[in-house]
Amino acid sequence: MTAPVPLSTSGPAAAEPRPGTDPRDLSIGYITARNARDPRTWSGTPFYMGQALSARARQVSYIGPVEPRILPAANRIARLQRRLTGWHVVPSQTLLAARANARIIRAALARTQPDILFAPAGSTLIAALETDLPIAYTSDATVQRMIGYYGHFTDMSRSTLRQVQALEQAAIDRSDLMIYPTDWVARSAIEHYGADPAKIEILPYGANLSEEPDREAALAPRRAGPVKIIFVGVDWVRKGGDIAVAALADLRARGIDAEMTIVGCVPPPEVPRDGLTIIPFLDKNDPGQARQLSEVYTAADLLLVPTRSECYGIVFCEAAAHGVPSIANATGGVTGVIAEGVTGHTLPPEAEGRDYADLIDGIVSTPGRLETLRRSARDDFETRLNWATWGERATALFRDLVAKRG
Repeated sequence: MTAPVPLSTSGPAAAEPRPGTDPRDLSIGYITARNARDPRTWSGTPFYMGQALSARARQVSYIGPVEPRILPAANRIARLQRRLTGWHVVPSQTLLAARANARIIRAALARTQPDILFAPAGSTLIAALETDLPIAYTSDATVQRMIGYYGHFTDMSRSTLRQVQALEQAAIDRSDLMIYPTDWVARSAIEHYGADPAKIEILPYGANLSEEPDREAALAPRRAGPVKIIFVGVDWVRKGGDIAVAALADLRARGIDAEMTIVGCVPPPEVPRDGLTIIPFLDKNDPGQARQLSEVYTAADLLLVPTRSECYGIVFCEAAAHGVPSIANATGGVTGVIAEGVTGHTLPPEAEGRDYADLIDGIVSTPGRLETLRRSARDDFETRLNWATWGERATALFRDLVAKRG
């Protein structure tokens, strides 16, 4: 059995003609597995995507959360199986789940008549979906990119992995348009799944901020004093927290007055606290805490996140919005966000704390270099790493696709 899906719209519910000359004459069916109206979903990315589309289309119909009735019970059984066997089975990533999702979506489409369907991170939503409507799809990674790269893809059962791969292939095959945020994932879609390059567009995601700082505030002169570095991340190990604090220790050993604010996690007890300020958690959906995070960014000179695995990195967009250059590991999709020498700098995956210290030392000791990076990082945010730019381009692509389909 499948559950009825919540359906809400950002405009009139009545059917309208297909797009014509009016730039807002577009109706989008926005399909998500989780609640895209909740800014806590996927770090807020579906929420801000939906806002960007709603501001530029006549109507966005939210079709979701899409979840078969049986899925919660299946997830409980899968967790028990994992404890007993060690194998990671994912009920939502199966052909049966994809077929159930398709039934839910078809029922929702009977109540609304969009011109195009858009599914962010929705391979299991569109893999089995039979429809005459054009389909657009986005994700920051393919399954192939995730295998052996992200932890929960390393211990899947062989059966689950085969199904996940098959669903990714089916989703790509069914998509009329694939909007990827980086070349890293776009290349994988082409090389590993045979995606048609003519159907692919690379559009970077934006900063997930309820209030974006204006340019003057972002580029206001920093106060004199220590070099202020921030580390923002929930997963201490994956985000390279140990490398970040090693870089700080190296800088301080050289006699450079440097401090680091850690936001989002707490270092292990054995990590020395010299020069550290620790803010275990800030909820960007709470106005007061969002302001506090913005203040931390605004006071910073550099963001340092030497992440070991990263498909994109919204944090680098948020830093750029505040005029803060980013320093990170050149892994995954990171180099698609951080424009080398513009938004910041990246180092090879094998780089250690002293290598990051060398880079930071070179930046802060070269007159004018930090200020140049601050301005170019903010420029990159204003022209590339924001949801308005993404929304304008995405809706233009949607209109073109619908027009071609007639």
